[in-house]
Amino acid sequence: MPAAPPLYADFQILFPDDEARWQAVRHRDGRADGIIYYAVATTGIYCRPTCPARRPYRRNVRFYASCEAAAAAGFRPCKRCRPAAAARPRSGDGWSVRPAAILFADIKGFTPLAARMPPDEALRLLCDFHARLGAAVAACGGVVHKHLGDGLMAIFGDRVSRPGDAHGAVAAGFGMLDGLACWNRERRALGRPAITVGIGIHYGMSAFGHRGGHEIIGDTVNIASRLERLTRRLGAEMIVSDEAMRAISQRDAHEPMQRLVPLGTVRVRGSRPRSLWGALGTPARPSR
Repeated sequence: MPAAPPLYADFQILFPDDEARWQAVRHRDGRADGIIYYAVATTGIYCRPTCPARRPYRRNVRFYASCEAAAAAGFRPCKRCRPAAAARPRSGDGWSVRPAAILFADIKGFTPLAARMPPDEALRLLCDFHARLGAAVAACGGVVHKHLGDGLMAIFGDRVSRPGDAHGAVAAGFGMLDGLACWNRERRALGRPAITVGIGIHYGMSAFGHRGGHEIIGDTVNIASRLERLTRRLGAEMIVSDEAMRAISQRDAHEPMQRLVPLGTVRVRGSRPRSLWGALGTPARPSR
């Protein structure tokens, strides 16, 4: 039987000891979700590192590699974060479940724009658009998984999950916005309309298939796509989930924190309300 595909690169440097695991709990680090669990001796409860409950005192915390190990030690699962619901990294012959960052980008208002253009001109615009956005993805360590007409889906962590995948996705989003700003200055100088884009980014466990192609499915993909659609309702150019923000290391968080603003807790279609961050084009009125 062929070896299962590798799951991680360099993740061992993130949580090599209890101090690193404690830092993951302190910061509710999304990269640790499904990988480590912590239990609190004073409450008898074990949780996911992303649990929204108030953080315990460090002296009362114990760490475990699985729900089963925490239960065998006499702890019961948290009813708030439901640790058994965390997707766990695993792999088999031709498939794996592991974390990745997903980015969706789409031109806003392309249909009416294309209706006013000759077909060959609309095609050239799309080719130029995809080339510019694809370059931003590649520059930040991602791959364009598929083109979707006037949009695209990109994966950061396509072949193996890396600690910087969430940061790479957000950096690529900024690269797209900055590149489009330059392109729009050129277009305006030629008397052509500006191109506006919506970008959605989410981070979490996904299922990868490695036979007959390279497929990815899971709620992480669905939510990233829905965040891109939310950019229209919230008047944003880019929306990033709180899960993606918490998977960015403290060292790399400066630019995202400078350029993104909290949108509050927003209901995402088909999913629970979640905290979102956005780069705003026009004032947003999030639904609470």
